[in-house]
Amino acid sequence: MNMAARRMPYAGNRYLWEMKPVELIRTRKSRQSEMILKIRTFGFIVLAGWVGFCQAEVDWPTSRMTSYLSKEPSWYSSEEAQTYADNILTWQDAYGGWPKNVNTASKPYEGDRKDLHGTFDNGATTGEMRFLARVYQATGREAYRQAFLKGFEMILKAQYPTGGWPQYYPPPAKSYHRYITFNDNAMVRVMMLLEEISQQPAVYPFLNEQQRQAAKEAFERGVGCILKCQIRVRGELTAWCAQHDERDCSPRPARSYELASISGGESAEILRLLMRLDAPSPVAVRAIVWGVRWYERSKIEGIRLTWVDGRRVAVSDPQAPPLWARFYEIETNRPFFCDRDGIRKYDYNELDPERTRGYAWYGDWGAAVLKDFEAWQERWKDRLLAAERIRIVLTGDSTVCEFQPPNWRRGWGQYIGEYFRDTVEIANHARSGRSTKTFRNEGLWEKALDDKPLFMLIQFGHNDNHAPENPESTVPDKDYADNLRYFVDRARGIGAVPILITPMHRRKFYPDGKMNDTLLPYAEAMKRVAQEKQAALVDLHSASGRLFEKLGEAESSRLSDDPQDRTHFNERGARLMAELIMKELPEAEPSIKPYVKK
Repeated sequence: MNMAARRMPYAGNRYLWEMKPVELIRTRKSRQSEMILKIRTFGFIVLAGWVGFCQAEVDWPTSRMTSYLSKEPSWYSSEEAQTYADNILTWQDAYGGWPKNVNTASKPYEGDRKDLHGTFDNGATTGEMRFLARVYQATGREAYRQAFLKGFEMILKAQYPTGGWPQYYPPPAKSYHRYITFNDNAMVRVMMLLEEISQQPAVYPFLNEQQRQAAKEAFERGVGCILKCQIRVRGELTAWCAQHDERDCSPRPARSYELASISGGESAEILRLLMRLDAPSPVAVRAIVWGVRWYERSKIEGIRLTWVDGRRVAVSDPQAPPLWARFYEIETNRPFFCDRDGIRKYDYNELDPERTRGYAWYGDWGAAVLKDFEAWQERWKDRLLAAERIRIVLTGDSTVCEFQPPNWRRGWGQYIGEYFRDTVEIANHARSGRSTKTFRNEGLWEKALDDKPLFMLIQFGHNDNHAPENPESTVPDKDYADNLRYFVDRARGIGAVPILITPMHRRKFYPDGKMNDTLLPYAEAMKRVAQEKQAALVDLHSASGRLFEKLGEAESSRLSDDPQDRTHFNERGARLMAELIMKELPEAEPSIKPYVKK
């Protein structure tokens, strides 16, 4: 079969994959072969539950328990329902979960319980919990409530500090199942259950207020995790990978044919979940709008999947509705496919036939996203402006942070926003008294990342330079440099651009009028990290030293309202520091120039 493909550009310099014309005149033999293969494949779909393979439109992720959850309320007290519930009890593992790809309601488990491994994959665990809750309400049998509670506690324990959930609990140490798992909507299903528990007490009346609050908080942490994981490419937010690292939220691969990528499948239900939020934050609004834009520019038009000579293939069809690929390259947004050897292919028709059966390489996932967005943007049109703004996050110590009257102190972070266009939002996360060590250890850095900034300005050194016996103290070429490397790597991990700013001089002078350079080791260590990491650097240390020597000790003292305070600044001093930074910043990091006022 000659099924060569050619690539054609479309809107946004993306890619439209249009197949060369295929001879579709089929003999009776080929039609019979196609029908036989369709029947076989349909049986496989029923067995494996691959709705996406058929490109069926599904309102929300479903599971094998769905048919048991749509009965009349009176049915849940029936003998049949209780038999199913009793069977389900036997399949619960020691931690509180249920296994996947088995109908746990159809018959009791008769094997060794140690062999059971609960999971959130393919609708397992959350489906059983919903069913048991309904039967408990109808019958009041304590065993059903206890099994539900065990599953609920397991869900809470399974949540990572970053807010995500693994595919299995306990998570395996080495396999990909430990990653934050959006694959097959596993995490979305967990969050939907938690949302129900927190918002629908009538459905779960046997849970107390404390348990509902725990579900609410876990759901909110899950939303935070989703926002952290959204992939940014060249300054633009896109969508999500099917799994992300449980520690730094970066995209991760799974099976050999599931490479790290932007997922056209799993990202759909993530966005639909975000669009359900009652009061979306500016960060969530931005995530939704940019995610939907990614779906709009990533749709593939002009092809459809069909059967030719007993093989599923993609063919040209100008009238076909748009499709989305399961995997897109992160850097190019180019759809790709993989056989089990893990080698990328850019033509669906080059896949081994085995890989085209039972796996959703294409789907209409984006159609539901775009439909939901029409109603969502009308509801939240007053918040859409937030999506057009880019965010710059400031991190550092008291020379950066904001102060309010009657405190006379001011940080340069209070004035630097005046140099940027109206579309820029400054988020000042700097805190007084912090060093690289304490800013990291207290979780302040992670909170700064939660703002999903495009640029991160990083200035530390004054408190790192404190006496060694102080908890904030660091050594320039050791933990200070290591912390800076960590900040750079983590910022880049969320798609932000890190910009290092050396600490300005303390205004201490020698008798000859030269600066007493106590912070030089920290400034030099930061320069070495910037060079090593190829990160942008603004040398505020050198610029401030030249300025203070030019002003002299007496005039420099007027940059503070306290003549004895040689570190902090009043408004005049803070504005001067902001001016020095902005003189260098556009050249140090050219990508920030479009956002700076002319």
